[in-house]
Amino acid sequence: MAADLYRDGMARLEAGDVGEGRRLLEEALRLSPGSVEVMHGLARALDLAGERARAVELLELAHARAPDAPEPACDLAMFLLEQGDDARAERVLAPVLAAHPAHPRANLHLAMALAKTDPGRARGHAQKALQGPDPELQQQAAALERALAAASPR
Repeated sequence: MAADLYRDGMARLEAGDVGEGRRLLEEALRLSPGSVEVMHGLARALDLAGERARAVELLELAHARAPDAPEPACDLAMFLLEQGDDARAERVLAPVLAAHPAHPRANLHLAMALAKTDPGRARGHAQKALQGPDPELQQQAAALERALAAASPR
């Protein structure tokens, strides 16, 4: 039942019906309170609904339960990067990349987190992100890699 609610809720989000998606995901979480997948889905719905603080709380909880789960960690890291907390974003992504070293989105977000303090390592992670299958993520990684290359001392 919770799995069906989760799938239906995510489908509603993808279709742009944030209210119904959120309702279904909240019900799924009530039935499966420990599900990292459901927490992540509901966090996405809450963010889309403008409830960023509650979304971050759920991502924190999901990350605490499964520190190496890529999707909640990547979303949490992005929120942290937006707040300027690059060091914490790096810590959030460390267990993900230890378990999934080639994960493109995690590598891109870590490259962003390292860009100011360790551009050499950042470039390495941006290059790994370029290997992923998502063209939009590849474009972002390529732009970051170019910016890092341009900023590096010659």
